[in-house]
Amino acid sequence: MRTLQDKLAIVTGGGSGINLAFCKLLFASGCKILIADVALHPSCKAWLSAIESENTNSSWVKYLQTDVTDWSQLEKVFDVANEAFGTTPDIVVPGAGVYEPSSNSFWADQDRDSYKVLDINLVHPIKTSRIAIRRWVQAAKKGTIIHISSIAAQRSSIVTPLYTVSKHGISAFIRGMGALEDLVGIRVVGVAPGTVGTPLFTDHPEASKFLDLNKDFLLAPEHVANAMFDLLDENKYKAGTVLEVCHETKWRVTSLHNDPGPQGPASFTSRKHEAIKEIMQYLNVDQSNPSVSNIELKSD
Repeated sequence: MRTLQDKLAIVTGGGSGINLAFCKLLFASGCKILIADVALHPSCKAWLSAIESENTNSSWVKYLQTDVTDWSQLEKVFDVANEAFGTTPDIVVPGAGVYEPSSNSFWADQDRDSYKVLDINLVHPIKTSRIAIRRWVQAAKKGTIIHISSIAAQRSSIVTPLYTVSKHGISAFIRGMGALEDLVGIRVVGVAPGTVGTPLFTDHPEASKFLDLNKDFLLAPEHVANAMFDLLDENKYKAGTVLEVCHETKWRVTSLHNDPGPQGPASFTSRKHEAIKEIMQYLNVDQSNPSVSNIELKSD
């Protein structure tokens, strides 16, 4: 994308973390933005207040409270964007996501009708993409979709099975949609970050309990946002690219076959092996049993 001046982006999950950092980059480049999120983190509220107080194109950023698991609300996001800015978006980022472990984890088993982690992390990005594609085709317009996958897509995990499955699905979806560029000029790309210091971890102790925040390397949200911004360059990255981000500036295009696996300082967490103890409790397994004392999380 040659210029972002007067372009329009829809960003779900833009109220915090990686997506907020990306919104700031877009705004600084002259792009208008509709943030669709269930709530705004205090850091986002502070940014919006600063824009308004400085009277610096504050009308360029709109917020719509959105439950991304509700398909009718996802449709409304595009309707509101069109009403507010008079056009369909040029960029769509279905970035809202949640992690495991949480109250909605596989092992906690508290979801009633569907797995919330999958609804948010997998179904919502796919449905948002379908809405965007439909509207772009109807408008005879080209566009770019940027997904947020994870290095979890290159691994398996007994600790975070729902999260891992969702990210495997997103990476597969990105690659599968690569042909859209040749068909109708729609680019689908994505990033696959390692561990990132977002509110998803820092504001939720249950999600960060298997991290050693004094030892493990956490990327800043801005590092991932920079990689997302770089993906807008169609001359540098082909459609279907999944860009691994485990280093501040050294990013790696992953391969579907024979990929060496995650590389870089943000690809490792030091306490995840302790999660097996919690899983044993869910399974009523005696932790003193010698047969389970040497279990390793080989794929984590």
